[in-house]
Amino acid sequence: MTLRTQMLTLSLATLLVPWFGWMLVQELEEFLRANQETALQDAARTVARALPGNAQAQLYGRNGVLPLRPFESRPIIDGYPGEWLEPGSALRYGTPGEEPRLALMAGRWRGQDHLFIEVTDRTPRREQPPASDAAGAPADALLLFLRSDRGLTQYRIQTAAPGPLLVSSQTAGGGQIEGHWIDTDRGYQLELALPPTTRGMDLALGVQDVRVDRSGVTRLAEAGTLQDGRPVSWLVPTPQDDTLSGWLRQVAPANARAWVVDRRGWVVADTGPRGPSAGRDPSWVERFIFWLVAGGEVELLEPRPDLVMRFDGEVVTSALDGAAASAWGGDPDTAEIRNTVAQPVAAGETRLGAVVLEADTDGALLFTNRTLGRLLLISLALSLVLVLGLWFLATRLSRRVQSLSSAVSEAMSDAGQPRDLPMTGDRDELGELARNNARLLRAVADYTRYLRNLAGRLSHELKTPLAITRTSLDNLASGELDEDARRYLSRAREGLDRQSAIVRAMSEASRLEAAVAAADWEQVDLAQIVRACAEGYRSVHPGRDIALSLPEEPVPTRCAPDLLAQALDKLVDNALGLTGPDDTVTISLKATGNWRHLAVRNTGTHLPEAFRDQLFDSLVSVREPGAGGLHLGLGLHIVRLVAEAHDGQAEADNLPEGAGVVFTLHLPAG
Repeated sequence: MTLRTQMLTLSLATLLVPWFGWMLVQELEEFLRANQETALQDAARTVARALPGNAQAQLYGRNGVLPLRPFESRPIIDGYPGEWLEPGSALRYGTPGEEPRLALMAGRWRGQDHLFIEVTDRTPRREQPPASDAAGAPADALLLFLRSDRGLTQYRIQTAAPGPLLVSSQTAGGGQIEGHWIDTDRGYQLELALPPTTRGMDLALGVQDVRVDRSGVTRLAEAGTLQDGRPVSWLVPTPQDDTLSGWLRQVAPANARAWVVDRRGWVVADTGPRGPSAGRDPSWVERFIFWLVAGGEVELLEPRPDLVMRFDGEVVTSALDGAAASAWGGDPDTAEIRNTVAQPVAAGETRLGAVVLEADTDGALLFTNRTLGRLLLISLALSLVLVLGLWFLATRLSRRVQSLSSAVSEAMSDAGQPRDLPMTGDRDELGELARNNARLLRAVADYTRYLRNLAGRLSHELKTPLAITRTSLDNLASGELDEDARRYLSRAREGLDRQSAIVRAMSEASRLEAAVAAADWEQVDLAQIVRACAEGYRSVHPGRDIALSLPEEPVPTRCAPDLLAQALDKLVDNALGLTGPDDTVTISLKATGNWRHLAVRNTGTHLPEAFRDQLFDSLVSVREPGAGGLHLGLGLHIVRLVAEAHDGQAEADNLPEGAGVVFTLHLPAG
């Protein structure tokens, strides 16, 4: 793991501080919300227990009520529910899944009552015109009954075609009803305007579905308030202006809206909509934070209408079943959340209805503790700044270390000419490290130059003593010597020859440095030079297997041919000296772009890993002591000098799976 990655990983641990703060804020939110829910439940329970006796009697007597919806303007009698409030909360009659079924709503406009009727009947049978053959045959119809102090009035509503209706009472003096009939894909809809005298009357309604089977038998199916002896519905006004609603406004909490509903969910009393909130509008940042904390735990709800006709949600359903319930909803645009609670109203074992309370909050559950919110934001911002700062510092430090490492590597590759290292003028720990590395590299460079010049100096200094010794031995040999003395003289001459060979080998590297400066550079075919050298090696070593791998095309290269031939001589001599008579030595040449790769491979040997980086240094040899021949470690050093003279590079490597060793000269084309 890099230094930058380590520091970044460590700095990310600082994010635990705002994370723990966030968890604390969420716990605070849950605690405050639980307190508000408990307080609202206690208030609903108190209202349910304190409900006046006449209100309980009113709930007990509500069996078949039909609440009147108020109209904001005069309704249009067109058969469509566009002007009707909460069209989904209608009284429904009939068996689910069977036909016919009936949905009924009632409304009032300036003392006149209106009815909206939706009938589900997919087998319509309309009234036939008087001139037709089927005139007088049974047809689908609606039966409407209105009862008042003056008696019972009956209406039969049926039609031959959709459109406006004007229906006369079947009872004398009952008057007429204006209406409109339209057909739908599921049946038909009716909208009726009752006579003004019907205010406060009881109402009963039934739908008759005439069906004729294949045998011609006529059957009648019914639905509505007349079915199974159900009592008639009676019209009741909207709950906002009655006595119970006034009492409810006095006892309900000031910050909550309250309803009393009967056992079927119809609203009996309502405190009415609350005024606008006095709190300020939260900013988008506050809304965003609030919904991060609490938004995932509340259901998105539409705003509550000013007039609620009926409740049918899970909260009220649970309360009507006898169990207190609560739910949370919210508005993402205003950051408000709404708590709705319901408590059952019962008389002994009889469930009469429920009390529903609803309270809104403008985010006070979170922003009650604004200091904690600001602390959370500040800690998060500081953590991010710290992470970015540590990341920047780690990046800069990593780049400085990489720069110093690259400079040291380049200087080590050319130890004879050390380069200036970066950051030696810096006054921190890396500057001190750069200065120490610079001193070390200078010492290595001085030692390397000393080793490179050592052979030349030794060869120069040893030539005179060797000449004196050889002259003395020659003079001694000219005299008369016994057999033992001549044997010792022969051994001394052999030692002197070996010393002379050593001196000649050491001076060869020194002469090569001068030869590099005086070498003739020319454009030649390198493949031809390598081929000529290989033929010479085969003639000198007739018993050895020397293979040659050259490209078919010429390999033009600008070089010093004599120097390259000398370097190749050293590589082949090294390969032949390290292998046996059965091993193969392969000379290959490849051209890749602007580079030439001259390689000598041999089988049967292996380079020690510890010496791979020192093979081309002066006076370094990896051969075992006592091996045949004279080996001072100067041959590969000469190869390196030739490669550097051509701005190239020499390298050695082991072949895969221990197949042998390869020495390669990488040379530019020119």
